[in-house]
Amino acid sequence: MRRDAPIPPLLGISESVSVVLRRQIPPRFEPPRSWLGGLPMMPHHIEWPRSISSEYPDRSERPLHFIAQIACADLPAELWGGLGPRQGWLLLFIDPNQGAPQGPDAFRILHVDALGSEREPPADLGPVHDGVYSGFDYDYCRTADEVPRRWRRWPVDLVVVPNEARIEGRRTRVAPENFASILYPGQPVASDRERPDEIEPFTWRGALRVLDSMARTYPPSAKPPDELKIPDRLVERLSQPGYIGSILAVIEADDANWTAMSRADLEGPEPEDEAMRLRRAQTRRAAENRRTRREALAAFLASHPTLESIVDYLHRSERELGEWSTAMRERVAGERSVVLAHDLDSPIPDDAWRALKARLQQDAFRFWRYSSADRDGERSHVAFYEHEISAWSFQRGHIRELVADYYVDEAKRPLIPPAVLSEFEPYWRSLYHNRPHRIGGYHDGLQSDARIGPTRKLLLFQIATDDAMHWCWGDVGAYYVFIDMDALKKMDFSQATITLECY
Repeated sequence: MRRDAPIPPLLGISESVSVVLRRQIPPRFEPPRSWLGGLPMMPHHIEWPRSISSEYPDRSERPLHFIAQIACADLPAELWGGLGPRQGWLLLFIDPNQGAPQGPDAFRILHVDALGSEREPPADLGPVHDGVYSGFDYDYCRTADEVPRRWRRWPVDLVVVPNEARIEGRRTRVAPENFASILYPGQPVASDRERPDEIEPFTWRGALRVLDSMARTYPPSAKPPDELKIPDRLVERLSQPGYIGSILAVIEADDANWTAMSRADLEGPEPEDEAMRLRRAQTRRAAENRRTRREALAAFLASHPTLESIVDYLHRSERELGEWSTAMRERVAGERSVVLAHDLDSPIPDDAWRALKARLQQDAFRFWRYSSADRDGERSHVAFYEHEISAWSFQRGHIRELVADYYVDEAKRPLIPPAVLSEFEPYWRSLYHNRPHRIGGYHDGLQSDARIGPTRKLLLFQIATDDAMHWCWGDVGAYYVFIDMDALKKMDFSQATITLECY
């Protein structure tokens, strides 16, 4: 080859390592290095990134949401084949409220040479989830305006792992099986599908979240309470001679058939086998529930034996439901005022919580509703069911999220009961679908597969769905930020690209 001949471009870089962003459990409250969520730390001359969304250009320019800040000095020399920064910090911002984030408006990568002070977000920063696309919900907020503008701050350690991939069937897999157990050796790790049961509030703020969730899930109706529309098919059916009486007869026949089929579980000597005893107890409870439902329906139809009386009842119960709903919301607001009088981040006595919960459960309304039913393969028949709702029916406390908020707060972590902590720490160590947050190396694709071998397309960030952070990207997906090796060599992060993959 002549000396002045052009040098052919590299086919790509063979990466030997990847860096996993391992959540600190428990968090170490020490000088900041790398973290997810919270607030960025940037020199004062660095502006908070903003963009005009390609999906919502009418909303004008808006701030992006801060995701992560990584200490480049902690990155291994081998990462990205030796390219990229090893001083300063890399910051990732995204627009989490786009359905198909693909353009430069959806994210921003910053490289800063110093930490600077913690930066408060711009006043016009929107909610982390606007409710348009799928994601974790915020039902514990009274209104959409109260949805958080930022995620909790969780420090991470940068763990260097070999950059390895394997072929399984038609897919390329990167993370080893049960990767969380490797990242947290000798520590309990829950299954990624094993979420802790919802727990009772243990502080006054937890009680407040329960009350606020009721306001969110059961807001005032937009229509007048007496605006119930009775469908023509209901009137036609109930007008047929003998039809109202047949409603109970159908239930009685169905119950008789069920009883005959279940007779072996209902009668005879008590079985010795524990599983069979449990089955008998369940069957007997079901029989009692059927009897109670049948007797209640008989009483309802006896009190309302005609089309006119049934229609009158439906209109009246709709009005009464509206009146109860209005009064219930006022009572919940009163309970909220009482809770707000306390130091929210202080323990709520067990008896105080039990009394509040009992009042919410007892604040109830019982009524009958009609529904469509099939009879012998024929559709659009009428059935009636009794319902009971209470103020408690609408609670969506999400105390799990409060536990996580307390856990990453040095002053508030002692509020968490030890039994709760022992259940949640294994859960927070888990990886949703075995997919970590990572920098460099092969990506853990959902819809795409990493190509084994040299590559010009280097992974800047993989940010996965994460229960501990309350992150759910699309349908439990992940963001992938890539950059061409030449752009990374020039430290030109404006050339990076982003992709969202989900199920």
